Amino acid sequence: MLRRIITVLALGTISLFIAPAAIPAHANPVSQETVLHGNSAMGPLDLDGTWACSVPSGYVWDQVEPTGACGSLKYRYRLRTPVNGLWACAIPFGWTYDSIRFTSVCGSTGPYQYRLLG
Repeated sequence: MLRRIITVLALGTISLFIAPAAIPAHANPVSQETVLHGNSAMGPLDLDGTWACSVPSGYVWDQVEPTGACGSLKYRYRLRTPVNGLWACAIPFGWTYDSIRFTSVCGSTGPYQYRLLG
């Protein structure tokens, strides 16, 4: 319960910047500092594997689902820290992919997941 409260508080200011229906497949750029130092490093609050109403910088998502818990936003995302081999619904800035697969878990971004290659 405490982790969920912390997640909501940490993402509260970010939720206004992302509209789920308008997120392109290449959304959610990772910061330049993260790209320069390799795979994403854990920050003070590790959100990997948690569900959130928006996707903060430095994370991608591997699933999206409808929810009523995000106020005016209709979807929540399962956050993932980008690492080599992760199947994600978006390609973060500075990363590429080596394989694509059809899926129904990425929502409006399209019917594909990308296997990340950093």
